[in-house]
Amino acid sequence: MNDAPEAHLASVDLAKLGQRVRATRVARGMTQEALAGSEISGAYVSRIEAGQRRPEPRVAQLLAERLGTTIDYLVTGVEPQYAEEVRLALRYAELALNSGEADDAEVQVRKLLIDSAHELGPLRREAEWIHARSLEALGRLDAAAELLEQIVADRGQRLWLPAVIALCRCYREAGDLSRSIDVGEVALRHTEELGLDGTEDAIRLAVSLVGSYFERGDETYAHQLCRATIVAAEKLASPTARASAYWNASILASRRGDLDEAIRLADRALTLLGDTDDLRSLARLRRQFGQLLLRQSPPDPAQAELHVRKARRDLGDIDGSVVDIARCDILLARSQLLAGDFDGSEALANQALDLLAGQSSFVRAEAESLLGSIEHQRGDQAEAGRHFRNAVAALTGAGADRTVAALWFELGSLFDETGDAESARDAYRSAAAAFGLHSEVRVSHAMSTRTG
Repeated sequence: MNDAPEAHLASVDLAKLGQRVRATRVARGMTQEALAGSEISGAYVSRIEAGQRRPEPRVAQLLAERLGTTIDYLVTGVEPQYAEEVRLALRYAELALNSGEADDAEVQVRKLLIDSAHELGPLRREAEWIHARSLEALGRLDAAAELLEQIVADRGQRLWLPAVIALCRCYREAGDLSRSIDVGEVALRHTEELGLDGTEDAIRLAVSLVGSYFERGDETYAHQLCRATIVAAEKLASPTARASAYWNASILASRRGDLDEAIRLADRALTLLGDTDDLRSLARLRRQFGQLLLRQSPPDPAQAELHVRKARRDLGDIDGSVVDIARCDILLARSQLLAGDFDGSEALANQALDLLAGQSSFVRAEAESLLGSIEHQRGDQAEAGRHFRNAVAALTGAGADRTVAALWFELGSLFDETGDAESARDAYRSAAAAFGLHSEVRVSHAMSTRTG
């Protein structure tokens, strides 16, 4: 967290800064000329007090020293002693968040925001940012998005672009792809206006947009944007940016069925991320790599499990969200099922459900569907049907995109296998609707290929 007061000078409200300089000067009984000294002019001090000039850090520090206060107070309006207490509280909260204790971080920052007896000034944005990240890590995506919207609305501060990326991610995870894309596109245009295009954060934003476009079914444009992102990342020569671009390209390759290419690109991204300190992204990529290994023919559950267990362990050590961790548990459960360990698979799937506690309809549907598959293979068709119906109930609130469509289609196949033709037909129809298809011919063809 860059919390040096000088960092806020570029975005401080000049009128408020000027008011604080003038009020402090008058309280000290000083004239503008006395405050200016020999280094600057009284006229320059007058323009600062009128909110017409933004002093450079050196000048702001000089004024603070002569006024017997701190640059911190002039910039933030927060009394020096209290500002240090706030910064210390924020550092503790961020440390808790990065240590995987998102619930503790959320409580600390919420208390600071609600119970503060003083104005927090620009430090309020810092607190809101940590609060939003904590909420996202806890899987409370709606609350995180609401707070991030407030941060994103203030384009003049340094947290704007990281907050946009987080907001796009939250909307995508919550299934609101249209809002994710709208926010991302507006921000991407603004990065160009600000001369930030080609930076690492701008590339991360573009990568996030690629995923949302692809999930919505805009496959052609997603591929075009992905290629452009890779070119920009290679020019930047940033391992993190390049890894993000290759990671996204890997996801697109896997979605079009080219698993060999997807694994090659993911392996390249893993190598690049291994040289950075972005542990969260590295853990999520390890999870994705494990998923690819389970999907290849033949699957490699042993290697997949090694990667996913490492991902889960790392996510538990940092600010991994409950959704990310639950997805690891589901992949581990699938690996156990492939190995024939029904009990181990069931325990892991139930563990994922316990973690989610009502969050993320799609991931809950995945866990319930997997539990249904376990019971089906055990021969308990009644219990399998119960879990499949739970999956349907969860998936009904998961929105519409190709990932949701794929899970609906999988449910249709599982209902077929258990002999529930009516539920299978409804699931296939939901798959078609989620994928944007409305032709009964296509639905009937899907059913015939699955049931024949």
